[in-house]
Amino acid sequence: MAFDTYMQIEGIPGESLDSIFKDWIELSDFDVGASQSASATATSAGGASSGRASMSDFFFRKAVDKSTPKLHEACCSGKHFKEIAIAVNRAGSEKIKYLEIKLEEVIISSVSLNGNGSIENGFPTETIRLNYG
Repeated sequence: MAFDTYMQIEGIPGESLDSIFKDWIELSDFDVGASQSASATATSAGGASSGRASMSDFFFRKAVDKSTPKLHEACCSGKHFKEIAIAVNRAGSEKIKYLEIKLEEVIISSVSLNGNGSIENGFPTETIRLNYG
């Protein structure tokens, strides 16, 4: 099933025309994860011991739009954002919310422009990574 994903970053408007998410940044895909280290050493409870969870950067891809230069500027300057909101909804006219993600104490850790002129109807994209607290 198709889905629509939108991101809101204070001071960096996107080009979404959706009435609910107007001026949010429209994402084509995203990836985020967590990992937990475990020790083979048994605990007093009998199981393996665990360490502290580690969160991966929030990675996303989007079409180049008016947010592109501001995202690059924020990465280069190390600008901090108090909160970034991400909304994942069912695609189509009836927006059913699948998932809402709030990232706090965020910096843009990486930006990369991507282009492939050999793809018909291709459009430059960018991949971005967010580090958060």
